[in-house]
Amino acid sequence: MMRPSPRRSPPRHALLKSALLGAILGIPLAGCGHPATREECDEVFNRSAELELQTQHITDPKRVAAMISDLREKRGEQILQHCVGKRITQSAMECVRRSTTPIEIERCLD
Repeated sequence: MMRPSPRRSPPRHALLKSALLGAILGIPLAGCGHPATREECDEVFNRSAELELQTQHITDPKRVAAMISDLREKRGEQILQHCVGKRITQSAMECVRRSTTPIEIERCLD
């Protein structure tokens, strides 16, 4: 009888990608504010990635930069397409900048 294989945790890049999509997709489609610019979306992307990596205890600046760059190369355009043009407020961006956890970023964008 075959035993089921043990569950493996998802790779870190998958967790990072999932967290970024959650944050970016949380940007409302309508309401107050203005259409999000590419620069604003890049800022949300970078901050979300940095904070997600911190939760995984990855804090070496070179490693963080490499992992963010790798994700941006593989999925950056797709992730940013979900963000650019969606409504965002200045207070939401300020909240993103002050956030210390990925969950806080999601709340900023709700």
